[in-house]
Amino acid sequence: METANLMEERRYMAAWQSIKGLGARRIRNVISHFGSAQKAWQADGEAVAAAAGLGAQKAGHINTSRNHFDWDEQERLLQSRQVHLVTFQEKAYPELLRQTYNAPAVLFYQGILPQNNKTAALVGARKATPYGLNAAHTLSEQLARQGVFVISGGARGIDTRAHTGALRGGGRTIAVVANGLDRTYPPENRRLFQKICDAGGAVVSEFSFGVEPLARNFPARNRIIAGMARCVIVVEAAARSGALITADFALEEGRDVFAVPGSIFSTMSQGTHALLRNGAIILTCAADVLEEYGWQYVEPEEGKPVCALSDAERKVYEALQESQALPVEQLVIQTGLAASDISCILLNLMLHNLVEEILPGLYVRCPA
Repeated sequence: METANLMEERRYMAAWQSIKGLGARRIRNVISHFGSAQKAWQADGEAVAAAAGLGAQKAGHINTSRNHFDWDEQERLLQSRQVHLVTFQEKAYPELLRQTYNAPAVLFYQGILPQNNKTAALVGARKATPYGLNAAHTLSEQLARQGVFVISGGARGIDTRAHTGALRGGGRTIAVVANGLDRTYPPENRRLFQKICDAGGAVVSEFSFGVEPLARNFPARNRIIAGMARCVIVVEAAARSGALITADFALEEGRDVFAVPGSIFSTMSQGTHALLRNGAIILTCAADVLEEYGWQYVEPEEGKPVCALSDAERKVYEALQESQALPVEQLVIQTGLAASDISCILLNLMLHNLVEEILPGLYVRCPA
């Protein structure tokens, strides 16, 4: 049972994390120096600045921030957004993240945090190719079916496909975001984030309420993604991609980095191929990860039956591939069917989770 003291300590630690210019490591040092977040909050500003390793001129900023902190608003948002808090001192705090150099003092989260270290981060480009999107979806689904907690950043592109793939595999996933949990970014993922929580996963942030998803927040978000995971899988990344920052954080913490090979003609594979040249582990299926860590492999069920399809539906289904998205025009050429008929067939196949519109007007066969 949670005690009143523990709940108060969480709220004080969340308040500390709202003060700009301190950072996770300084906050942990301050709390350690004074013995608790509450005692530190009540301490003199100059003493806090000294404990944080800051100059005396910062004392005024700390005092001002504490004096203007809105406790009622924090409590209102915690309740209305169903946000929980967990501090780095608690057993429920993700153990792999706690072991990292710059672990957040407190995490804000909706949903349920993982209670084991069978975790893998899967990241990549926002402007991904159909190949990358399908690879992310397929790998995440395979990992989820094997009981691996899939972690990603909740962003457009590869991140979104990582989450949806894990959900489709009947598993759990975590979205680590770069904003306060009273914001939703990207806004079109609001329903996805709710599905993640409903399925036993979580949406996680170290950022206080009111923080917008600014560009400078994403590297900090990436270190949490890497810190929570046993390994980082980069599916698709250009030569200068934020996914490579996540991979760098993983390497700094002694975690493994896997990379999915792509087309030699695609600029979106330059980053992943660079990782492979520098020693990343090649990844072609979920079994590569399972074998690396000795995680038990469970034989998947038989593929989707297609015997109930009509002749026209079977033609369209068999013309599609998992690895390459096709437009309706190409399906017309391959099947000889009218475009209007194919559109109706595609809709029916999507309703039965056999086909997916991976980008507007581009269709792939769902993984078996």
